[in-house]
Amino acid sequence: HYFVPEERAALALETGTVGYHARKRLEARDIDLYVGIPFCPTRCAYCSFVSQSVEKSLGLMEPYLEVLCREITDAAQMVRETGLRIKSFYMGGGTPTTLSARQMDRLLTHLNRSFDLSGCVEYCIEAGRPDTITREKLQVLLDHGADRISVNPQTLQQHLLDALGRRHRVEDIYTMYENCRKLGFSVINMDFIAGLPGQTVADMQENMEIVCKLHPENVTIHTLALKKRAPLFHHELRAAIPPAEETGHMVRFCQSILTAGGYVPYYMYRQKYMAASFANIGYALSGSVSAYNIEMMEERQSVLAAGPGGATKFLCRDGHTLEKVYMPKDVDAYVQALAERIAQRRRLCAIIYGKEDV
Repeated sequence: HYFVPEERAALALETGTVGYHARKRLEARDIDLYVGIPFCPTRCAYCSFVSQSVEKSLGLMEPYLEVLCREITDAAQMVRETGLRIKSFYMGGGTPTTLSARQMDRLLTHLNRSFDLSGCVEYCIEAGRPDTITREKLQVLLDHGADRISVNPQTLQQHLLDALGRRHRVEDIYTMYENCRKLGFSVINMDFIAGLPGQTVADMQENMEIVCKLHPENVTIHTLALKKRAPLFHHELRAAIPPAEETGHMVRFCQSILTAGGYVPYYMYRQKYMAASFANIGYALSGSVSAYNIEMMEERQSVLAAGPGGATKFLCRDGHTLEKVYMPKDVDAYVQALAERIAQRRRLCAIIYGKEDV
């Protein structure tokens, strides 16, 4: 009736059901916390996220952390004053593990001292680039309470990694995964992208065979979104992007292998500039769904965001409307606008969670 394929409708119902039951556990003053680190070792060809190459902006990292810690201090005070409770914490980017072990220790120490995270059900750090990871950094994350880590290979073929500008070896991914297991992270997520330039169905089959052997708790299958701000948009590699039909074969193969292996789809979303009617789908083993991922997709949960490009979203009293405050994406612009945006965020928080009228 709505021209939706039966398999897509079934997938939407399955992921929606998981999200519905997850959201039933939330209370009115429960919120999520996001902190963004806008630095990466290099820029991946497909990426349009807010990030700056460390090679070009190393001198920005320390001043940025100073300002970010000031924002965290104010945000934590606002949370205390309004009686809000942090239910999940997610640090993304960029690549958070671009920070040194000392910088990460300093940031997480300040974060944990500023916020009451005793009711936090999930403490997740993105560590998507193995060329930014050491055992020392992983230990720092664990020591501060991280229980979920996102290891994002995107693909496990060296020629594709090289073409995309990811300066590491496939073996580095295995080493990183093994270290995460040995050190004791309770949930490991792995991201893969279907439809990369030069990628074949056989490549994705190899990826899923390896996933079945490693057995991470979460697996996310993204479909390539050709974004205008990504280097790939104007790159000669664009001509090597596989046709939608072949990408569809990859996505369906992933779904069949993962569901047969005990993974359940638990969230789904579509981005702009995706081919055909593809979507990004998150899969999880029993008992390991990411609360933060569900709540971000459902958009029925307040999210307090710190850092450039961060979007603070306050859920209004009607349970549907979101009032938002955006931080500038550029680091310098973020620093200049911070005082004004903090005041704006405090005003909205007081209206929604305090006693003021709109």
